[in-house]
Amino acid sequence: MQHLKLLAYLGIGTNLVFSQGTLEKKSIYFPMDERLIEKKALADVVEDSVLLDRFGRIPFYRVLYTEKDLPYAGKEHYYFPADELSSYSPAIVDYQPAYIPDMYSNTDKVTYNRHTNLLELTMHNKHNLSVGDYVMLEHKDGVKFESKVEAVPNEFTFSVKNNLPKSYSYFVRGRKVNDLKHIDREELIVLNMRISQLLEAKVKEYSQRTDSLETKIGLLEKEIQTITNTLNRLKRQ
Repeated sequence: MQHLKLLAYLGIGTNLVFSQGTLEKKSIYFPMDERLIEKKALADVVEDSVLLDRFGRIPFYRVLYTEKDLPYAGKEHYYFPADELSSYSPAIVDYQPAYIPDMYSNTDKVTYNRHTNLLELTMHNKHNLSVGDYVMLEHKDGVKFESKVEAVPNEFTFSVKNNLPKSYSYFVRGRKVNDLKHIDREELIVLNMRISQLLEAKVKEYSQRTDSLETKIGLLEKEIQTITNTLNRLKRQ
């Protein structure tokens, strides 16, 4: 029942994604109307069996996210790898461009390079950026700017255009990716319903087996009692 509880939790929860350092709801139009369906078929019994078996094996964690100034920050959350779901139910996991907090720290130094007319931002740790990447920078006033990496002088320093508000330091939230994973809540709710049906069928099956075994046990107990009574009579003779 643990995976059912997980589905229910995720189905009720808000579907949130990173977008330029903030969280946004993803609005999905997911109609359930027979008039819109071109083709349908009943779920395959074998696939249903695999669904129950594999879903129960998905690793389940409690995590703290890197972002600290967003609504979900500051406390533990339930989490599981989205790839585990997409491997057998691709529609549940969606991908979109977003910024990840892979650097998430202030610059150690900001230098204007007169020869290149670029701002050189030096980090305390290696930035792992390449020319052409986009990063999200934040001014001390909290204003965010998307900047393209124009040059990479070294593994700790990267350069952007000199069009930012002047500052001795910027907060580098992270680089832009095109494959941030998030869960499609509507798809998950439908899957939740299917797994609930399968679990209910299992419960009924086990209940019937239990009733059958209890009946057999009752008959065996009567037979044993009959045998015991017969043996007692023989002893008294």
